[in-house]
Amino acid sequence: MAIDPNPADLGTRSCDSAAAQPSPLYRVAVVERPAGWQPQGLDDAPPQFTGQTTASETGDLFVAVRQAVEQNQARQPGDRHWTIVIEAHSRGRLLKSGRLCTPITYKVAAVWRPEGWEPTSPLDVPNCLWQAQGESAAEALPYAQAVQTIRSLNQQSMDWAGPMWYVLLAVEHEPVAETVAYDPAGTETTTRVRRLHVVCPESGTRGDCSHCPAHAFPCAAPGGSNQPQTVVERHVRAGSPTP
Repeated sequence: MAIDPNPADLGTRSCDSAAAQPSPLYRVAVVERPAGWQPQGLDDAPPQFTGQTTASETGDLFVAVRQAVEQNQARQPGDRHWTIVIEAHSRGRLLKSGRLCTPITYKVAAVWRPEGWEPTSPLDVPNCLWQAQGESAAEALPYAQAVQTIRSLNQQSMDWAGPMWYVLLAVEHEPVAETVAYDPAGTETTTRVRRLHVVCPESGTRGDCSHCPAHAFPCAAPGGSNQPQTVVERHVRAGSPTP
């Protein structure tokens, strides 16, 4: 079975600032997976499961994902146990006591290259990233492919002093909120709010913002000012014609 690379293997860390706001509590949980289910990745989660034992809890998503991946990687053939990550004290679709965060989805987002900011490598991530700046690609990518994509695009931006920069986003699996609305014509609109994190590959830095005209702002401090953010997805389905 082919297993996609994941942040636990490739040295990913979150760019979120722990001091910026209270972190969600991520729970590493061991469950019993259904017979016949085959994971597509080491951070995958079965569609249904029974039992739940807490292995650990942390405020850092990628610490939790790394622990889950390491446990799943060490499992022997025939082991019915599987480790997942959930946000504790948050209601999800499968659990009343937690929202399922794995598997993680990776997307590439384009942002305007900050004025006065100078990258030292194509995997650098500026501190001053805000959700309104970025437009993420529609398709999800395997982690390794997403990293290679931003490496190539940003190398071009560095070589030609391009105005755009590209960053990697990690999107949690289950939405933090979901609503369904209908209009008089019967059109159904489903709105899902998902939490996302800006990813800092291990070999990337924060770049040099010493020439930024706003370098005295808090975003220039060690640790940055990025927070876990949310993205809104809307899906519209036309109603059935009235006979």
